[in-house]
Amino acid sequence: MDLVAGLGMSGESVLRYLTACGERMCAFDTRENIDLSELKQRFAQVSFAQGQLPKAWIKQVKRVILSPGIARTEPWVVQLAQAGAEIIGDIELFARSVSAPVIAITGSNGKSSVTTLVSACLRAEGYEVGMGGNIGIAALDLLLDERDYDVFVLELSSFQLETTYSLHSASSVVLNISEDHMDRYAHLQAYIQAKNTIYQDTELAVVPRGYEDALWITQATPRVYFDLSPPRSAQDYGVIMRDQQAWLARGDEPLVAVAAMRLNAPHHQLNALAAMALCQPFAVSAATFAKVLADFNGLAHRTQWVAQHQGADWIDDSKGTNVGATLAAIESFGCQLSDGARLILLAGGVGKEADFAPLAPALARYGRCALLYGRDAPVLAQALQGALAIEQVSTLFDAIERAMVLAQPGDVVLFSPACASFDQFKNYQDRGEQFARAVKARLAREEA
Repeated sequence: MDLVAGLGMSGESVLRYLTACGERMCAFDTRENIDLSELKQRFAQVSFAQGQLPKAWIKQVKRVILSPGIARTEPWVVQLAQAGAEIIGDIELFARSVSAPVIAITGSNGKSSVTTLVSACLRAEGYEVGMGGNIGIAALDLLLDERDYDVFVLELSSFQLETTYSLHSASSVVLNISEDHMDRYAHLQAYIQAKNTIYQDTELAVVPRGYEDALWITQATPRVYFDLSPPRSAQDYGVIMRDQQAWLARGDEPLVAVAAMRLNAPHHQLNALAAMALCQPFAVSAATFAKVLADFNGLAHRTQWVAQHQGADWIDDSKGTNVGATLAAIESFGCQLSDGARLILLAGGVGKEADFAPLAPALARYGRCALLYGRDAPVLAQALQGALAIEQVSTLFDAIERAMVLAQPGDVVLFSPACASFDQFKNYQDRGEQFARAVKARLAREEA
């Protein structure tokens, strides 16, 4: 019997998939207060439990499909494994059934942007693309879709990769590594090891320059590299100068003029280079890349412009849930500030035991003030001490009110929390939407 463990979005997709396959299963969620009545109606043949795993199930379960949100080190998961149960995740189920090529994407930051870019480029070239995984549609729901996909493009988290063993990909990438989820991993190396799983069985490893020592790839695996410097070989991707203009390039071949990209900050250039490299097995034309990058306006809650107030721009980067993402946003906006203008950072939430110290040098260079809120505001404040002025407030909405007072013409008010949202919000989307609504409501009151 299969056990579907964790009944969030991925767990529900597993229930749908196993039902379609005619498998016998039971389902369990550790949350005692979750309402399972709807699921029980939709999956009447499934036995459900919550809070504590029924002891009688332990000997009956032969395979556990574990939600990404549940660590393999949970005592009841260990007990099931010791009793002989196979522990896998929804992506492993997907890997065992998929027949079309897969492009697999992970990394600490930029996963969603690169996944979206790759999918857009392939669609523009005429491919039928199934995009999902850790973004949008659950991977197993893509398999249940009636469309005949030519290629699947999957964003994969480290949590998903922990329980994935047999995913074969046409191309794959670990975009970057920065501290994240240190509340789940004993050390950074364990987090890197989970990410590195994506390279285990790939036809083309796309590798960011500067991370070669951290990422382990077999010598037999074909690979290409990307970064913002000129490519070191004809196969690699980077930035070159032609006619006094910067171009995204493969080897010496210019592909897309940086100035023609709608979003062309350094981290956007890196995302574009990774996307082009991942598309290499599918022969996407330079003209297609150019069109997609000229139109690509970014993702919701990722460095998204919200409003301007008295000459200061307000930016929603709620998707900046870790230090690396927030650092990229600070540097991206900081280098564009006019003379005398500064950056005001709104940050805070649940820090996941991350080291916030890397934010300090960039904020010392560009920052006017850091307005810190939420559970781990004191931890952030300690890490940023001495870099710039710091104020701690209770909520994000208090930070917005204070930023309205502090911001000067030309400043950028950057909401990039560097933390998870679940101390005060449902998720980063809810957090970003509430931020945007609060800013616009505050400006509307001022104009009334």
